[in-house]
Amino acid sequence: MSIVRSTFRHASIYTIAAVLGKMISFFLLPFYAHILQDIGYGVIGMIETSTALLMSLMAYGAQGGIIRIYHERPPEEKMRVVSTGIILVGGAALAMCLLVAIFARPLSGLILESPDQSVLLLMALGSFVLELTGVAAASILLIRKRSLAFSLIGLVRLFLGLGTSIWFVLVLDMELIGYFLSAIITTLVSTTCFFVIAARTCGLKYDREIARDLIAFQLPLVPGALASFVSRQVERFLVRFQIGLESVGILEMGYKFPVLIGLLITQPFMRSWNTTRTEIADEPDAPQRIGRVFTYFLLLMTFGGLLISVNIRTVLELLTPETFWPAYRIARVEVVTMILQGVYMHVGFGLYYAKETKTMALIRGVMSVIKVGLSYLFIHLWGLYGAAFSAVVTQTGVTLWGGIVSQRRYAIDLEWRKLTLITTLAVTYFLVLVNADLTSLGVYGWLRDSIMPVLVDGVGATPLGGWKDGKIVLLLTERSGLITDLILQTLFCATYLVVFPVIHRETREKIIGRFSS
Repeated sequence: MSIVRSTFRHASIYTIAAVLGKMISFFLLPFYAHILQDIGYGVIGMIETSTALLMSLMAYGAQGGIIRIYHERPPEEKMRVVSTGIILVGGAALAMCLLVAIFARPLSGLILESPDQSVLLLMALGSFVLELTGVAAASILLIRKRSLAFSLIGLVRLFLGLGTSIWFVLVLDMELIGYFLSAIITTLVSTTCFFVIAARTCGLKYDREIARDLIAFQLPLVPGALASFVSRQVERFLVRFQIGLESVGILEMGYKFPVLIGLLITQPFMRSWNTTRTEIADEPDAPQRIGRVFTYFLLLMTFGGLLISVNIRTVLELLTPETFWPAYRIARVEVVTMILQGVYMHVGFGLYYAKETKTMALIRGVMSVIKVGLSYLFIHLWGLYGAAFSAVVTQTGVTLWGGIVSQRRYAIDLEWRKLTLITTLAVTYFLVLVNADLTSLGVYGWLRDSIMPVLVDGVGATPLGGWKDGKIVLLLTERSGLITDLILQTLFCATYLVVFPVIHRETREKIIGRFSS
């Protein structure tokens, strides 16, 4: 099996579990939105901002460093790289969170307007320690390309998360306590699974020399990660104190959907591709192969971004209270930012491979300082939406600067004509679809008047039909036009994938061959 096919096969397995997980999140979204409201989402957003600060101090975990150093160590030391990484990351995260826990009440009073909310912060800290430890332990599955085992644990986690969320939040009506309790239970189970597999495979030996190498790789990333955090999260505090906590909830809703590009495309793909590209980097044709994979990856990202950008307004009006509807503008801008982040993860490979983490941190640090100023200016000028505008401008700078410097360290052969075609077509599709009047199509009336009643009756026959005296059924009936819009918009977006045979020679030749015969 070719490197490209193997990469996409493993990435697809990682994606399946991620897709199912986000499907469940979407399933719960209308319940959460109506129960927690904008204030509840604002609390969640502020707590996630606080744990993101800790994540930046940990340079977003050591998984990348573990994978990079694993491949340069002799066979007899490889297992100790993983075990050392687990112990190092877990211990550092625990020590950091214990220090923060001492000041939980005053911190809660500052960021959540009530010291009594400190229990939520403590629960989030527990999830943080478990999550980082689990990510480090999962490195061995990524290195060994055991995508099925990795995804199986992910599926266990998501179904457990679904069950505990429904039980704690919807049935027991525990609201925010239930939300964070569900998170800590599911994280505990998944981390335990990853840790047991890693311990059996690699043991639990700690190597000081390897620990120094990991720290040397990760430590230069901390200033850049911290600066990136400040620049990315300061907008939440600016919105919080200049506009209000409820506006943070709207901002979080706008950011909730574009993140799907990272969760369902970029992260699953990089789990498969990062270790593979490191293995083949020294082979003669590696720059061409890496560039070719990037072309296909960009097609996936732009397709995901197109789906979200075209459908986001309809989805918000369908699933959330009217308070959240303005978030669609934030989401559309954030889609561009998420695509640029994915691009940087590919074109910045040269810096990662050369282990020039200081340069990576410098780029992020400088652009992050710029972003703080842009956030203040743009939020002042355009209010809530200025936060998203500052992010896309800054990420553009990071991607261009990082890509140029990285190419000097390791030159990837980028397929510029194909990349231009993909980007231009995606923008064209977006402009056409967001301005199209689908109600004038005959198929629109057929779907709304013939198919939607069947769907509503089907939902009404399930336990969901009785939730809050049939509120879900009522919403589906009242918003049948929105669901019809969603279906048609998604089908039109799918036609964008016709560009694949144009950029993939083997597929194009097969199609031509079939028509020729």
